[in-house]
Amino acid sequence: MQQDQNIKGFTILELLVVIAIVAVISAVAYPNFSSWKKERDVRAAAEKVASMIKGIATQTERGNLAYSQFMVLPVPGGVPIFITKGMGSTNFKKIINEGNSPTCAVRPFGYWDDFGKASRNISGITLREYYEIFYPGDDVIGKSNISVHIASPSAICYGQGGSYYKAMDGFSRSKNRNVIIEGEATINYIIICDTKENGNMCPSNNLKKPAYLVKWSRFGNVSKFKWNGSDWNRQ
Repeated sequence: MQQDQNIKGFTILELLVVIAIVAVISAVAYPNFSSWKKERDVRAAAEKVASMIKGIATQTERGNLAYSQFMVLPVPGGVPIFITKGMGSTNFKKIINEGNSPTCAVRPFGYWDDFGKASRNISGITLREYYEIFYPGDDVIGKSNISVHIASPSAICYGQGGSYYKAMDGFSRSKNRNVIIEGEATINYIIICDTKENGNMCPSNNLKKPAYLVKWSRFGNVSKFKWNGSDWNRQ
């Protein structure tokens, strides 16, 4: 039996037209996708940071931790690392009974409880004695281009009922510059922004979107704000 020979494929011209259409659609869609990813990464980082601070403050207030720390390690040319640390009542009482006050200094190890967690190496930094680690460089969709507004390792620490609260290094009163949030000046904040738009450190002036701010109090209250180009809007 003779087979039907009237079967046609695509011509070269038709293929070129399809390729051209796909190229145009991709060129139009990419900027939107890029903008969406920047916003997504910065927002997700701010939400995670707010959750970490609220989490250790709550655990400390409930007595599950006697003393706790939220720490940021900026990585030169890389993505910052966010870490929480904690201390149980045994080590805390030992410090107090020795006549000392707990310190909030940024230390690689040798002070906080390890909670049985193995050490981790991130960007050449060995991390031990941590409660939780958030590294935006682990993003499954692609490395997040996240910056913060501080250049040196910095930390805040919580004790129960607001006791022993401390802010160290970049978060200290002498270094963290006042920003106006809902008409009030505060130094208790961290700014998270997009690296490609703002560079390796979120600027205090000419901050470009997307950018978020996480604000805290010595009693563990945490709020998030989004930069609209001229002011901070509560989220």
